[in-house]
Amino acid sequence: MTVSPHKEHTWIPDQTFPINVFFVSRIGLHWHDHIEWIFVKEGRARIQIDADFETLQQGELAFVNSRQLHSAVDLEPGTEMICIVFNEALVRGSGLDITEHHYFLPYLNQHLKWPGMIRRTDPLMQSMNESFARLVDEFKGKQPGYELLVKAELLRIFGQYFRYAQQFEGLKAPRLANAPDFSGLLQTLRERYNEPISVDEAARMVNLSPNYFCKVFKQVTGKTLIEYLHLLRVQEAERLLLDTDASVTEIADKVGFSNMTYFGRVFKKIKDSTPSDIRRRNLAAR
Repeated sequence: MTVSPHKEHTWIPDQTFPINVFFVSRIGLHWHDHIEWIFVKEGRARIQIDADFETLQQGELAFVNSRQLHSAVDLEPGTEMICIVFNEALVRGSGLDITEHHYFLPYLNQHLKWPGMIRRTDPLMQSMNESFARLVDEFKGKQPGYELLVKAELLRIFGQYFRYAQQFEGLKAPRLANAPDFSGLLQTLRERYNEPISVDEAARMVNLSPNYFCKVFKQVTGKTLIEYLHLLRVQEAERLLLDTDASVTEIADKVGFSNMTYFGRVFKKIKDSTPSDIRRRNLAAR
């Protein structure tokens, strides 16, 4: 009987910290919108990622990008795999720092391909094993501050994985092919987020035509220029709501919104909460 692959709605108990850890012996063929690490803790398993099949031994690792078909079958008794499933938002910098531009976006947007497996013979695996063990312990224990430590280990794993990708797959520093260097522009936008910056002005900063700039900027950041500026403004507005007693009107003006209705609409779209709700919850938690 043929088993059809399906989209799985993976259970993530806390959408504000979108990660879950599963201990399994096999995985049915499916796909989902999350990223997944499959680590063979004990035994051996046959892993499928899209059309590729590999046998992984104890201490070896598979990476599954979002929307990739994948499955796993245990090949001997006692096989146990640790599946760490998480939303990319947990490791991405929300487009606000250069790590997203240099590392994550070229892969998440499928412009470059991450290697699917890491073998235990690789020198990095011992360090990665230790990071996985710490991540799982923190996630299971849920002591105060565990979210920070889980995220720190996840970023450490990705940092080591990028090194592996460059060293063993012959990849250059991950960037979009032929894309201009937007580092200076992104820094300028972070500094001048509350000022009106037009597409023409931003395009001049990187010596591109406005039309081509819009295309490349969207490839590099995953956002239009105005979406990116809105994100910067809302991030700062949230900080001010939490850290100051300034009114919502004052904060909207300070971060670059002259229209309160528009500010509220943009804030709600990005944060899925109104500015007043953010402040109210913060005051209630004090």
